[in-house]
Amino acid sequence: MHLNIFLCDDDSVQIDTLSSYIDSMRLDDTNIIYTTCGEELLNKISTVKPDIVFLDIKMEGLNGIETGIKLKEQFDDAVIVYITGYSDYALDAFRVRSFDYLIKPVTFSRFETLMRDILVRVSEIKTYKEKHEILVINNKNSNIVIRYDDIICFEKSFRKIIVHTIVAPYEFYGTLTALIEKLNMKTFIQCHQGYIVNISKIKELKPDQIAFYESDLIIPVSRKYKPYIRKAFEKALFS
Repeated sequence: MHLNIFLCDDDSVQIDTLSSYIDSMRLDDTNIIYTTCGEELLNKISTVKPDIVFLDIKMEGLNGIETGIKLKEQFDDAVIVYITGYSDYALDAFRVRSFDYLIKPVTFSRFETLMRDILVRVSEIKTYKEKHEILVINNKNSNIVIRYDDIICFEKSFRKIIVHTIVAPYEFYGTLTALIEKLNMKTFIQCHQGYIVNISKIKELKPDQIAFYESDLIIPVSRKYKPYIRKAFEKALFS
């Protein structure tokens, strides 16, 4: 799971401490972005989406509360943790719907426990968003909205694509190449030149076929894609 972690504090010692704590946890695929004021943080989130933000409250210019409010306006699902030397701001911090509130100096034990809780929350947020992502297709004169979590697979049929869902199949004109550009391919994977499957719906990977949960469909797997399918299937089983 890729994480963009922002550290915003005008105290360089505090920044170094938090950075060393994160390094000590040996998290996979982590990008740490350092900022020293609210204005700089808000400027950087215009190009990098924040997952976790450790935010000082007392800073020159925009304080942490004002910064947090503006950040939440753009990224409501960002996890904010306030860090300060004062306990008087706790109520204001929670009004911003922050995840937690730490009093300086922050010990590694306290930080590690909090970070474990944050990782669970971030994982829950990502899972919820993936399940509630939608695909909008044009079908004749209407638009059909389909949740990712309802999709079993996509099948290429001449100039059309059939969307097999847990409710019913739908058709629209298009190509798998264009569809791949449109989909979040963390949820789906191509298994054959004529099929794209929802990874979470795979029940069984047979030598040359795939069986699904919530569907009696059996579709082919080509030799070209099988190693990628197996890797994605095994990752889904252990996640």
